[in-house]
Amino acid sequence: MSDFSDKRQQALEACEKVINGIEDENISVLSALLQCRKIARLVGDLEGQEWLGYEFGGYPRDEKGFIAAEAWKKAKEHGRVFKEEKTTGSYSDSMFPELCAELETTIKSMQAALNNYTTQGFSAGGQYAAIATGNLTLAVSKQTNNLLLNIKASEKRLSILKSQYYDYAVKWQIELTFGHLTKAIFDSYQEKIDQYYSLLPKAILQKMSTIENMMQDGNPEKYAHVLTTCRRLWSEIANQLFSEVFPNHPGDTYETLSGRTIVISEGHDNNRLSAVIEKLQSKAAKNTLVGSEILYLVDWLEQINDIQNAGVHSDVTEEQAERCIIHTYIALGDILSLKAEADQMTSSEEVQQS
Repeated sequence: MSDFSDKRQQALEACEKVINGIEDENISVLSALLQCRKIARLVGDLEGQEWLGYEFGGYPRDEKGFIAAEAWKKAKEHGRVFKEEKTTGSYSDSMFPELCAELETTIKSMQAALNNYTTQGFSAGGQYAAIATGNLTLAVSKQTNNLLLNIKASEKRLSILKSQYYDYAVKWQIELTFGHLTKAIFDSYQEKIDQYYSLLPKAILQKMSTIENMMQDGNPEKYAHVLTTCRRLWSEIANQLFSEVFPNHPGDTYETLSGRTIVISEGHDNNRLSAVIEKLQSKAAKNTLVGSEILYLVDWLEQINDIQNAGVHSDVTEEQAERCIIHTYIALGDILSLKAEADQMTSSEEVQQS
């Protein structure tokens, strides 16, 4: 097992401990916090490590004794800040700084003290006995009510922290599980699609290699060139597929099955690919790409074209370049996969007819 897989598994186990422990009420809030810190460390969540570090060791204060600005921001993001009424009747933000370990200890201490407040065993005699008994009863009642209110307030704050740790564990459980599934699916998809890409002409494959080199270079000025190269790759594959699927097509237009006429002369790459998709679909198995899926793919092509065109007129970010590469790769890969299936179906029919 790789180091990454081992850390992922440990993180998932920590998530399970927090989630099941809180749901089954068999884990302390402090233990849940420690497991969350473990999750943050294993997944490399720096922001989570900072926040959970405050939760465990305390929120730092500035030279004036106030909670530091960055720490206050973290506290507010995670439920520690609340509205408190002033004597003037207005409200202001306040924060409870108690750590979960302090709250748990305080609650246990107050609950134990609550059992000690009683009038049982007390006796008084003389003319002031009734007054003494009444005063004691009143004092016990007052102290008991104060303890109950303090316990309630502490339990509410502890519940807020418990909820934050639970949500953190759930978030990472979903990300780790879904991310692993997505990676496995894409790896399998890539292995299959790369076989189809490898059959393309050498000139097209060289452009794919150029895109990879430009992204690895890390130079922001080359991101626009990545989109330009993607657009050229898009155009060349469109022309390549069109010439293979429509080797002797007359004219510069194509009538779709819906009766719409589209221009398919050179330069109309998306229209050419739309025609290719429709033609291949008629040859491939009935369950390959049907109805709305074709419309979705064509719409996808239009979106990629918009992204690619943006590279000519504006600054391009690394994220835009990556998104263009991914969408281009998947969209063209789906078409190449469809063509391979259509070719296979055609070959099978020719064998049957011979």
